[in-house]
Amino acid sequence: MAAALLAVLGLALLGAESGSGAGSAISTSISTDGSKTHLTCTLNGSDTEIVGHRWVKGDKVLKEDALPGLKTQYELDTEEGGGQYLCVFLPEVVGKASVNVKGPPKVKAVKKSEHVTEGEGAVLACKSESFPPITEWVWYKGKVFVVSTETRTELHILNLDLEADPGQYVCNGSSTEGTGHAVVTLHVRSQLAALWPFLGIVAEVLVLVTVIFIYEKRRKPDEVPDDEDTGSAPLKSSGHHVNDKGKSVRQRNAS
Repeated sequence: MAAALLAVLGLALLGAESGSGAGSAISTSISTDGSKTHLTCTLNGSDTEIVGHRWVKGDKVLKEDALPGLKTQYELDTEEGGGQYLCVFLPEVVGKASVNVKGPPKVKAVKKSEHVTEGEGAVLACKSESFPPITEWVWYKGKVFVVSTETRTELHILNLDLEADPGQYVCNGSSTEGTGHAVVTLHVRSQLAALWPFLGIVAEVLVLVTVIFIYEKRRKPDEVPDDEDTGSAPLKSSGHHVNDKGKSVRQRNAS
């Protein structure tokens, strides 16, 4: 009798841990079929009409429907790795429960590459939503300090050096189920990098002005020297006419 009472009490506690809702309990199960893993949540009953279901992992909605029913399932690839999945009966007041799928860590880089200016600081980050959670984070390379939680790690690099710091950084996460890693590439640009576009524009303007100047210089005719001014020509012509008059006078006197 005491054993039976303990068994019933244990089942009640399990139901209370697996789900939440207005007087409802949710049971969960995990099954594997080859390369697929099936997650199932079953609600024992509800006084509120069920209008749909939702599956969530972390902050990402994996699946949602608008179907009634006391059971909902989600299928995933076994190779996706472990993690904590949440099944939600809609509206949410009906109940929700966590389904923990064990597997080796699946570590991802928050951003696969970072571009930072020389002399500034950089933050490289990796995350993992695997279950069980990461218990140890390790980074390789660099003058750094690390800030980590169970689901995320950040590598802070101070006073970046243009020669020493660029390259690939590896974050490694370990749990009781194994290890996983991701690679983040850091690019460091010179402090003068922001000036290159401006200097390029200035250079283009200078080249354009030079070309225009040379073109205008070649197109303009040469200046005529002062001593070759055409104004002297009438004087020669005038002198010639004076001589001609003199000849005419002499001719008349001779006659």
